[in-house]
Amino acid sequence: MMKELLGTISEIPTPGIVVQQIISTASNPNASAKDLEKVISLDVGLSTKILRLVNSAYYGLPRKITKLSEAIVIVGFKTVRNLALSVFTYSALHAKHTFIDHDKLWSHFMTTAIFAEHIAKNIGFMNREEVFLAGMMHDVGKIAIDLVFPTYMYELAKFSEEKQIPMFLIEYKCQVEDHMELGGELLKLWKFPDEYVSVARYHEKPSLNPDSQHIEMISIVHLANVFSNIFLPGYSLSYGPPYLDPLVFSVLGIKPSNLKILFHELERVFEKSKDMIYGGVKDEAGIQT
Repeated sequence: MMKELLGTISEIPTPGIVVQQIISTASNPNASAKDLEKVISLDVGLSTKILRLVNSAYYGLPRKITKLSEAIVIVGFKTVRNLALSVFTYSALHAKHTFIDHDKLWSHFMTTAIFAEHIAKNIGFMNREEVFLAGMMHDVGKIAIDLVFPTYMYELAKFSEEKQIPMFLIEYKCQVEDHMELGGELLKLWKFPDEYVSVARYHEKPSLNPDSQHIEMISIVHLANVFSNIFLPGYSLSYGPPYLDPLVFSVLGIKPSNLKILFHELERVFEKSKDMIYGGVKDEAGIQT
């Protein structure tokens, strides 16, 4: 499947030139807010959607932000980069009509990203913006499979629902190349840094990671993914009781008894973030773009 998928890579949307320039500018320590604003302004639709996300209840800003320059200064370069890539994933999901509910899958991406950022803050992990992006991109392999092999993805999700078995376990038992490996290869192709590739590959089971590199970020996204599947069952196309890798407790320094407290914290975060989670980048009429 890997060879066939990568051979039909033209069917899979890639981050456009504006998004690539946003990533580059946001990563440049010498770039100014004006530089980033200039790049984003090249795409009016993207600018509008970024402002809509910035004004969501999740960021809790005291007033509505109407200018990109203000948004960049207030929420920061990397947050704006993350929002641009959030818009890209939404567009990629809706690039082709298939058998699955793309809005639900995108809601799973966003919920995982938001939960990952909250967990990172809780444990004192410094690179919270990077964790958010890793959460947003963790299941990108599912986008690739759905666009190139839509019937296969539909049957896989259907079997997961009927048997109430998580998708990654079905992939493992069937000994097929899974969405994690495919996602990792896709992010490598898009020239994402190694930590994002590792999260895509091992987010379902961090203990499969052959070395300790990036294990903290992988574990954060894994735990966020578990909670996302609890809050939005089936939205990820995976059903059944979510698998929680015991490794996360030692890696993140939390106890099993802390999970109930974390659950209630995430309940509040979820309620606050609903406008972002449920179609935060649709246009005013709810039309997908």
